[in-house]
Amino acid sequence: MKKKFLTLALAVMLTVTACGGKDTTTSAESKEAQTEESAVSSEGEEADEPEEVDALTAAMENMSSVTNMEGQMVMEMDMEIAADGQSQPIVSVITMNMTVFDDPMKLKVEMNADMGEEGSVQESIYGEVTEDGTATIYIFDGEEWYSQVVGVADMMQYDAGNSMISLIDNESMYKLEGMEKVNGASAFKYACVTSGEEAKQQILSTGALDSLASLGFDLNQLETLWGDIGELTEYVWIDKASLYPVKYEVDRTQIMDALMSSMIASLGEQAEGLEMGVSKMKISMTCSNFNNAADFTIPEEAKAE
Repeated sequence: MKKKFLTLALAVMLTVTACGGKDTTTSAESKEAQTEESAVSSEGEEADEPEEVDALTAAMENMSSVTNMEGQMVMEMDMEIAADGQSQPIVSVITMNMTVFDDPMKLKVEMNADMGEEGSVQESIYGEVTEDGTATIYIFDGEEWYSQVVGVADMMQYDAGNSMISLIDNESMYKLEGMEKVNGASAFKYACVTSGEEAKQQILSTGALDSLASLGFDLNQLETLWGDIGELTEYVWIDKASLYPVKYEVDRTQIMDALMSSMIASLGEQAEGLEMGVSKMKISMTCSNFNNAADFTIPEEAKAE
């Protein structure tokens, strides 16, 4: 049960974080795209009203020179499964602590999936890109190591820096809302509102639903049955002093609930009497230690597998 839920939750997380038409190819390609406009200064006195500073554009440019960093992504999902007159609530929190280096490309992820009464699952994930361009993921599930050669783009889903860039890559859609404290420091707060239909089409165009095909779902049916998901609002905070993106947050409850309903409907008679509802689906990410991340090596036992 725990393993199956973890697989589903991770697949869904990667699906819903694709909202906004984000490009998750490689960090190098993403960073090369950040070449317009000049960086602006963050100097100036604190004011009640936000300063006239294009901090978001400056942050995107600053990310182009980041060679290593740390980040944490948290996905909170509360859902209820009902079948044969009985229901079971599932409260889950998936936390991914990430460290990423660009040259050479390598990453480390410590993941914990806390599912309340169902228990928890931990995994250690390492990845590297060798000189010949081969990307390999090494995973320790608590009992044994296993590895897989993947595409570089697949490995980049664990890259905090690339994730942050891809999440806010269309800065023209973000509007400055004000100033807030993030970890005790002043930060510019930006918001981006996307209509449900726009978000749906952007997700479909990225191929994000492909991750659900391996779980036995008919993607054509999912696309047809996917209902209204309402407006989506994403927030990003840019540290005032450093002009780095330090926090991202979005509520995906509506889109997750609609997606789950379409998944059940697509199964037809196989899911007769089964209902799944999502009452909470929130994703947040924080980034830190830009160009000052703690270095690491991939365990020898991982490569010996």
